[in-house]
Amino acid sequence: MRIHDALRMSSIPPPEAEVLLSTALGKDRTWLIAHGEDDLPADKQAAFQAFVSRRRRGEPVAYIMGVQEFFGRPFSVNPHVLIPRPSTEGLVSLAMDILRVPHDETQEIDRGIVAVAKMLKQHIRATIVADIGTGSGCIAGTLACEMPDLRVMAVDLSKEALEVASENARRLKVADRIRFMQGNLLEPLRQISEPFLVVSNPPYIPEGHTLPRDVAGFEPAGALFAGKDGLSVLQMLMKQARRHPFCIGVVLECQEDQVSALLE
Repeated sequence: MRIHDALRMSSIPPPEAEVLLSTALGKDRTWLIAHGEDDLPADKQAAFQAFVSRRRRGEPVAYIMGVQEFFGRPFSVNPHVLIPRPSTEGLVSLAMDILRVPHDETQEIDRGIVAVAKMLKQHIRATIVADIGTGSGCIAGTLACEMPDLRVMAVDLSKEALEVASENARRLKVADRIRFMQGNLLEPLRQISEPFLVVSNPPYIPEGHTLPRDVAGFEPAGALFAGKDGLSVLQMLMKQARRHPFCIGVVLECQEDQVSALLE
């Protein structure tokens, strides 16, 4: 079977088929398109068909490949962590702006989704960022790469998620500036006595909300849903931030219609 025939017969969207076949072959998509008439080795065909079968069952392409790009860098992912999304790149960009010039701001980063910055202490700059619910570590790792003088604390309840985040930090060569801590929200940060900024993409989807099959069936529910109105984690995180004597502010991802209840 030739490469272009394998793509044509895959019965999944062409861009997804190209990504999966590129992964099976260990080549990029440009090579794939240029070599469409080449014969596909039997072992590569079998690997591609296995990938296609997984995708037909709804498994996200990122989990099949084991990687997702975020802020121009590859991050390893598996079903223990959310797949990084382009909207969260907007959260990171706002966080970097706030670190440079602290101020309150709300930015739309996707349809109905916003990044909210709220300063709790004025005229104080953070020396540390706390990435709460770090998951794959895409926020912590990106901030460490983009701001070389920054120290980062990455917190997650999940041991498995922290293992993924730690591996990503090592691969990006920023593990020496990120401290990984297991625990709930700001509880592991009780002893911090330096000004820090919370940055978080916490669970904020209301329970019962219908999600696409490849999200609902494969990504960790605990990182998605947060009570009847989606506010349970956000409000607890905000409450703990206000109480911590060294938390200067928060930068959070949430739904646009949650902002007023979050900041009240």
